[in-house]
Formats: sequence, C-alpha cells, structure tokens
Amino acid sequence: MGSLIQEVRKLRDSAHSQRIEELFGIVEWRRATGLLHVAAIAGSPPRAIAIGPDAPASPTDRFVLGFARARADAIVTTGAILRAEPDLVHCYAEEVEENATFARWRSRVLGKSGPPALIVLSASGAFATDHPALAAVEDIIVWTTSEGRARLAEGGATALLIEASAACGECLRTSVHAAIERVRSCLNAGTILIEAGPTISSTLYPDPRGDDSHRVAARWIDELLLSRFEAELEPRASGPVFVPKVRVTARFGGALSATRIDEASGPWSFERYRVES
Repeated sequence: MGSLIQEVRKLRDSAHSQRIEELFGIVEWRRATGLLHVAAIAGSPPRAIAIGPDAPASPTDRFVLGFARARADAIVTTGAILRAEPDLVHCYAEEVEENATFARWRSRVLGKSGPPALIVLSASGAFATDHPALAAVEDIIVWTTSEGRARLAEGGATALLIEASAACGECLRTSVHAAIERVRSCLNAGTILIEAGPTISSTLYPDPRGDDSHRVAARWIDELLLSRFEAELEPRASGPVFVPKVRVTARFGGALSATRIDEASGPWSFERYRVES
C-alpha cells in the first residue's frame, strides 16, 4: 500500500510540474525571488475581478494563485481584505491532495517548509483577531498605527505588532515600502507575495510620469502573475481599476509568457512579467 501511495504522489507531482511548465515555460524558480504580485483582471481599462458569486470561475486562475503562494516566504494582505473575506485562508489549493502537492513542490524545488508568514497592513486594526487566516499560520506581522495597535491589543491579538508612524495613512507609498523592508529583515523573506488591492499594489510600481528616482529599486514589484479574463465581466464582479498599464509597462516592458486557455467561464490569458536580472 505504501509503495502505491508513493507512486500516486509521483504521478501527481509530475503532472503538477508539467502544468507549471505549460503555463510559464522552463524557469529556475529557486532564483525567481523578490516582490511577487498576483492578480486577476478584466475589461478596458482593466479592473480587478471582485471575489464573489458573480466572478468568472477559473481553475487555472486558482492554480496560479496557489503557485504564487507556494513560492512565497511571506504574504502581504490588508485588514480590509480580512474584513471582506471572513473565511479566507491562504492555502495553496482548496482540495487537500492538491494542497499537499503544492507543499511538496515548495519543498522539493524551493527548499522551503511550513506555510508562508502573513503580513497584515491595517491602519485601524479593525479586523477579527480570531480570523482563520491568522490561525492558519505561525508567523504574523501586523503593520499598523498606534491607534490600530491599541485596538488590536484590546481584541486580544497575539500577533507581532509593529507600530508605524504613517501606516496606510497620510503617506501610503512610504509606509508600504517601509513595511516590506521590515518584513525582509525580520523574517529574512526572499520572496514576498502581494495579495492586496490596486490601491496598495500601485505604490509598488514606478510612476514614469513622477519622480521615483529616490526609491530603492528592490522595493518595486519584481514579478507579476496576471490572469486576464477576456470576455465581458458581470458588473457586480467589477472591482477597482487595476495598476495603470503605463506603470506595468515601465516596470516590465512586455510579458515573458502568455498562455491562452478557454475555460467554462470564457477565454482567459495567463501572463507572467518579470524584471530580468
């Protein structure tokens, strides 16, 4: 029985690796570190696809999200997302066996064990301290204000709280960059995944029309995994406007790969952008 289980796992692992290669080509993933951004968009101008019953379903988009999470040392989310998604857990996959396959890939290919740390950006500290996303991980950092820190303490938070002078407030760009640098140093995180809305993620792309010359290049997004729904989106599934194309182009130029897949919900394009080192 044990040998049969091992054989099934090998077959799963092989199919899993082949699917990654079909989507993105042959890549030395252990070296593809830095700031990673994953997003699903639709429309023109592109908007983030809002999670909910009206969003177009895509098993491939869910696979890409799990793949991004499996690469991460830390995942950045926001208090607003935790409030909007009370059942959110940053697992690699919903199905137990596929989640285990991602975990084996993470260990075998990247040499990483255990789940990624979770970083929550929240000026107000207004999110449930018993949220399942927090319960599912070992390392948590909340980047907040003094008011947010006090509110979380009253709620019985046991996470590591780091007080910032302007977290998610008057100087959003400076605060987000500072939070990421602190995460790098505190957790020795080589790959940090951004799972935040366009307001936060836009601050991590250079603005070619502004003066970003004083910014440290390592703070910009290094890689973007973009799932693009190419059919008409239900209005109720239309979220905020995505990062302006001019910023994405200024950072990456064109996509390194783009794979078009027709799913039950309609046509999708799965694109990978990366700054070549």
